[in-house]
Amino acid sequence: MRHVFRIVSLSSLIFLMALPCLGAGPHASAMPGDIQEIQHSGVLRVGVIDAQAPPFVFEQDGRLTGFDVDLARQLAAALGVRPEFVRIPGGWDGLVDAVAAMTVDIGLSELTKNMARTQRVFLSRTYVLSHIVFAANRLAMAQNRIDAASLNSVQDVAGHFDAPGFRIATMARSSLEPLARELFPRAEIVFAPSSQAAMAMAYEGQADLIMVGESIFEIAVHADPGLLYKIDRLAPSLDDPCAIAVSPGRPDLLRFINDYLEVHPSRPKATPREIIDQYMGPAGSAQEETLPVTEPGPQGERLAMQDIALVALLHILVLGVLWATVARRPSAQHWLLSPWTVLAAMGLGGLTGLYFPFLAAYLSRPAGLYMGFWRMCVLPIMVAAIVTSTYRLLACGGNARLVKRLLVWTPLLLLGAALLGVGIGIVGRPGADFSKEAQGLLASMNKGMQAAQPGGDLYDQLMNMVDTIVPDNLLAPMVNNENLAVLFVAIFFGVAVAAGKKQAKTTLIDIMDTVLESFTTMIRMSLYLLPFALYALSLDFIASTGLELMLAILRLVVCLTLAFLPGGLLALVLLRWKLGIPIAAVWRDFGPIFLLSFSTRSSVISMPIGLERLQNYPQIDRAQITAAYPFALLVCHYAYAAFFALTPVFVGQAFGVSFTPGQYLAIAVLALLCVVSAIGTIGLSYVLLLAIICGPLGLPLEPAVVVGMAAVSIVDPIISGVQALFGCGVATLVVDKAKPVPEACGDVEQPAG
Repeated sequence: MRHVFRIVSLSSLIFLMALPCLGAGPHASAMPGDIQEIQHSGVLRVGVIDAQAPPFVFEQDGRLTGFDVDLARQLAAALGVRPEFVRIPGGWDGLVDAVAAMTVDIGLSELTKNMARTQRVFLSRTYVLSHIVFAANRLAMAQNRIDAASLNSVQDVAGHFDAPGFRIATMARSSLEPLARELFPRAEIVFAPSSQAAMAMAYEGQADLIMVGESIFEIAVHADPGLLYKIDRLAPSLDDPCAIAVSPGRPDLLRFINDYLEVHPSRPKATPREIIDQYMGPAGSAQEETLPVTEPGPQGERLAMQDIALVALLHILVLGVLWATVARRPSAQHWLLSPWTVLAAMGLGGLTGLYFPFLAAYLSRPAGLYMGFWRMCVLPIMVAAIVTSTYRLLACGGNARLVKRLLVWTPLLLLGAALLGVGIGIVGRPGADFSKEAQGLLASMNKGMQAAQPGGDLYDQLMNMVDTIVPDNLLAPMVNNENLAVLFVAIFFGVAVAAGKKQAKTTLIDIMDTVLESFTTMIRMSLYLLPFALYALSLDFIASTGLELMLAILRLVVCLTLAFLPGGLLALVLLRWKLGIPIAAVWRDFGPIFLLSFSTRSSVISMPIGLERLQNYPQIDRAQITAAYPFALLVCHYAYAAFFALTPVFVGQAFGVSFTPGQYLAIAVLALLCVVSAIGTIGLSYVLLLAIICGPLGLPLEPAVVVGMAAVSIVDPIISGVQALFGCGVATLVVDKAKPVPEACGDVEQPAG
C-alpha cells in the first residue's frame, strides 16, 4: 500500500510540473524571453513621429497609414500580437529617446541609421535605402555663377556652398542637423520645423541650399511641379539607410526583426520610388491625392467650359477677321505669309497657353522640329552668302577704296551702336528690381551655366574669343555649329576665290549662288508653316512662364526701342547730307522701305527697292552703290549691335551680376563679333549667338536666349525697319560722288536691282 502511494504521489508531481507546458501556446515554447513578455501582453508598442512623413507614416481619412505603418503591422502579426501606435513628439531624436527609455518597444518613421543612434538603441538591418538630396535655389546659383553640371560629388557641393553668406536649411532635430554642420561649417545653418518648411525656404529665397529626404522632395515636386521653377535638385546625394529602432532591453526582439527582414516572405522589398507610387499614387496623380484641394463641382466644370468656349470663340473671331481682311483680298503674297497672320498666330498661341498650358507638352516638340530645320539651313546660307559677297567686293579692282571705307566705317558705327546699347542698359537698368516671380521664372530656365568664367583682363578675354575663331579642323565648326569659326573660313575662302583663276572661280561662284538660292527656296517654302510654328512656340512660352516674365521684359523692350531709334535718325541725316535733299523728301523716298521691312519683319526683303531708289540718285556713284549697299545692309547691322550689347546687361542685372568697366567694354566688343556672326542667319536664330558674350562673362545662356527671343518677337519689326534705313545711310556714306561708270568686271555678275 505504501508503495502504491509513492507511485501515485510521484505521478502527480510529474503531471503538475508538465501542466504549464501543456497549456502554453506554440510561441511560448518557440520564442526567447523578451519576446515572451510582448506576447503575454498581447501588444507591440510602436513609436512613430508626431508629424506627417509620407509615404512612410501619415494620416489619411483619419487613419494612420504608410509603408512603415504596414511594416509594423506585419511584424506584430508575425509575433501573434496587435500593434499599438504611439505618436512621439520631438521628431526623430524624440523617437530615439522614447525607444531608449523603453516607452515603446520599437520605433520607425523612415528613421536614418547612423553611429550616434547606435550608441543609444538597437538598430535593425536596413530595409529601405533612401537618399538625402541637395536642392539649391536657382537664383542663388545664377548670382554666384555656380554651374549645376559641375557639381558631381558631395565634396563639390560643399566646396561651392561652404562659405560665409550662404544659408543652408534642413529639418531641426533630425539626423541631417549634425550632418549639415559637418559639411558646411562656414555657412549659416538654418533649421526648419519640417522638411516641407525647408523646401519653402529655398523656394522663397530664404535659403540657398537645403538638405531633405528623397521621398519628401519627390512628393513635394509631384504635388507642385512649380517648385522646380525656383529649386533645382543637384545630382550628388548621400545614402540614407532606413532601420527600425529597438529598445536596448530587447535583444531577442532585434534578432527576430532582422530575421524577418531577411527571410520572411512578406518582408519589404520596395525602392523609394515604388513606395511613393504605392502610397501616394504615380507621378501626375500625387497632387490630387496629397493636397487639400476642393473636389471639382458643377461650378468648376462650368468655369472650365467657359474657358473653353471663350478661347474657341476668340479663335473663330480672329480667323474670321483674317479670312475677311487678308485671305479673301487679292494679293501677290499668300495669306499665310502675311504679317497679320503671323501676329494673330502668336497672340492666339499665347492665349491658349495661358488657359490650357497642358497643350504645350503636345505642341512644343513639333515646333522644335521646325526651328531645328531652320537652324540646319543657317550654316550653308551663311557660308554661301559670305563667300559670294566677299568675292564680288574684291573681284573688281575699282572697289579698293570702297572696301577700305567699309572696313573703317562698319566697325566704328557698330561699336558706337553697341556702346549706346550698353549705356542705355546702365542708365535705364531694365533688369533691376525684378519681382520674385519673374526672377524665379527666369532662373528656372538656367539649366546649365556657361563653363567660362569672367577671369583675367580684357586682353585675356578677347584672346580667348580669338581662340574660338580660328579652327584647327575644317569640319568641326560646322558639326558643332561654331558660327564665328565658320565665318572666318568663309571670308578667307571668298578672298582666295577672288584671287584665283577666272574660269575656276566663276564656276565656283555659280555653284555657291545655286546653293544659296536652293536653301533660300527651302526657307521660303517653310514660311507657309511659320504661323503654326509660332502658335506652338507662343503657347509653350506662355505655358511655362505665364505673363509675369513677359510683363517684366517690357522694360527691356522700351530700352531696346530707345537704342534703335538713333540708328534710324542717323540714317535720315546721312541720306539728307549725301543726297542733298530735304528730310521730307528723304522720308518720301525711303519711308516705304522702312514700312515694308517693318511689316514683313525683314530688312533683306526691301533690298531691291532700296537699291533701285539709291541708283536713281545721280549724286552718288551707281556702280559703287550697287556693290556697297548689300554689304552695308547685311554686315553693318546697327540694331543687332544694340541688341547684343543691351541684352547681356539686362540678364546680368536680373541675376545680380555686377560688371566692371572693362567687362562693359568687352560686351560692346563681343557684340560686334555677334553682329558679324549673325550674317546669313534666318528668323530669330541669331539670338542664339548671345552665347558668344555669355560664355566669357559667365552669364547663364538659356535665360539670355529666352529673354532675347521674347524681346525680339516684340521689337523685330522695329529692328527690320531701322536696319533697312541704316543700310541705305551707310551705303551713301562710303561711296564716292557720281562719276563715269567704269568698265564692268568681266567675271562679276552685277546684283539685280
